[in-house]
Amino acid sequence: MAGTRIDRFHPLITVQNESTLVADASLRRTLRALQKQILRDFAPAWGLTAKLVLGPPRERAMRVVLRDRSDEKGDLGYHFHEGYPVTYVFVQDDIEQYGEYTSTLSHELLEMIADPGANLYADGFVRIAHGGQRKAMIPYEVCDAVEENLYEIEGVRVADFLLPEWFEPEHPGRSLTMDFLGVLRRPFELAPGGYTDAIIGKRYLTFWSKRKPKTQRHRMQVRRDLSGCA
Repeated sequence: MAGTRIDRFHPLITVQNESTLVADASLRRTLRALQKQILRDFAPAWGLTAKLVLGPPRERAMRVVLRDRSDEKGDLGYHFHEGYPVTYVFVQDDIEQYGEYTSTLSHELLEMIADPGANLYADGFVRIAHGGQRKAMIPYEVCDAVEENLYEIEGVRVADFLLPEWFEPEHPGRSLTMDFLGVLRRPFELAPGGYTDAIIGKRYLTFWSKRKPKTQRHRMQVRRDLSGCA
């Protein structure tokens, strides 16, 4: 993101409503709950906040765009416009699968705040068969490993998220809480339905928990492209 002027610790994020299924008034209520999640829950853990604004794109702002459906199978979902991150949430697809879209919006917002360039990695490991481990570079995707764990704020369903300790391999097993809801207790552990991408050597791979995730990975392709891995 060379040449951009994002406020890394308190960016402005515009949320643009192009969906026919969500009224602006309803979306404003949702954004109030998500703003509360960012300030009350996420910021104390990560030291990062953001200001959410409903409306068209603004100068030097990151963007989230709500649309009804992905326009093609495997839509990238995340890219950069003039160096600023843009991500998409497909409302009808999410409603048909989950009955709501707000947890996906929460998921995408938190991951955008934590790593807007989709280029941060932890020097960690993945767990393989029979309790073994393999050294890997693990992306800072703060919701993927717990993506099926949700909670509510003012009646709005939002995403669980990882704490910084999850990305720190030096912590002994079960010594600390690793996510906001307290589901995980070890670095790089995956909740049921969670997953993580990983770079091992020159390969970009995905590792799932015992149950594969339901939702499409929005940032995997841009990470793969930026990493130069196969």
